[in-house]
Amino acid sequence: MNPNSQGTRGPKVSVILTSFNHEKYLSEAIDSVLNQSFTDFELIIWDDASTDASWSIISGYSDKRIKAFRNDENKRPIFGVRKAIEEVARGEYIAMHHSDDVWTLGKLEKQVAFLDANSDVAAVFTRVQIIDENGEKSINKWFDEENRSRWRWLHLLFLGQNHLNHPSVLIRKQCYRDVGVYRYGFAQCGDAEMWSRVLLRYPVHVIQEDLTLHRLFSTRSNTSGNTIQSSIRTGNEWNAIRRNFLSLSTFQEVVAIFPSLERFRNPEGFNIKFLLAMACLHDCKEENAWQLGLSWLFELISDSDDRRKIEALYSFSHVDYIKMTAEFDVYSVKLEREIVDQQRLIYEREARLHEIYSSTSWLMVRRLFIFERWLRRNRKP
Repeated sequence: MNPNSQGTRGPKVSVILTSFNHEKYLSEAIDSVLNQSFTDFELIIWDDASTDASWSIISGYSDKRIKAFRNDENKRPIFGVRKAIEEVARGEYIAMHHSDDVWTLGKLEKQVAFLDANSDVAAVFTRVQIIDENGEKSINKWFDEENRSRWRWLHLLFLGQNHLNHPSVLIRKQCYRDVGVYRYGFAQCGDAEMWSRVLLRYPVHVIQEDLTLHRLFSTRSNTSGNTIQSSIRTGNEWNAIRRNFLSLSTFQEVVAIFPSLERFRNPEGFNIKFLLAMACLHDCKEENAWQLGLSWLFELISDSDDRRKIEALYSFSHVDYIKMTAEFDVYSVKLEREIVDQQRLIYEREARLHEIYSSTSWLMVRRLFIFERWLRRNRKP
């Protein structure tokens, strides 16, 4: 389908709703779009081969604004989102929605008005009310953030913090043309990776109202749920996001995002990979960021030209790198050693208690034997 081949003007907004096995919540999600006070939109629903009644629910709608698609096999949400953006969406603005989330009825109207009035802003988000699987409100305020400069947003993203809620966004379609669409290979942080590319070029805005209801299941069954598998995957994905910052082209941009790097200002120039490595090692608390920082430094000292440059600019040598490889415990060796030592102490304590118990048991038996013998001797005839 080529939307540009159609002679008529497209809708102002294209809403892309990803669907997968949310039959319990799907109708509420769809209705929260169809009942918006702003009506100039198309609703593109992309079902990822749901195995429940989701497709039947979608097929039951007759609203002409709906365009429904279904994968023949599960391909994860990014496939449908990319297809919708590149091949289907005709709107000037694009909104993202999920099949288990809900919009308040004035959401699009307020966001469209803001983008219309602020041509320099690439995307507008909203504050969010977190709800559980039963619709109960949570005290979680992760997405209730004040507005800040794009440099500060980028700093938070580099630290591994995404406070920009995906199903709340309304973004100019032109942004996808400028920086590209969502990238394959992300399952946890694909939206954060997208925001990093947008923010490296444009500002964004957050409407300070809870216009989006974002559902987090208490069972942690969301894609974003805090399971062991998702946590491991998230760490790997954040390092891929940090690599986007290598596109920074001036030292002024670097210190706008990382004020702590001002100490590396040098009139002779700068090396972006070295500076970001320092940000990984000294600004971030996550071990995965340390690993990336050390790997960047290793790449620099392994190249003769780069090694000379960073030694001239920052007085940093391979000896300094070697010291760092012992300082930053990327693989949690210290923690593992502490766990082993604790287990050894527990084992030794249990062994001692067993020894004491065994000795006490023998002594009790001996005393009982002596007492019984005394009773026999002193028993009256």
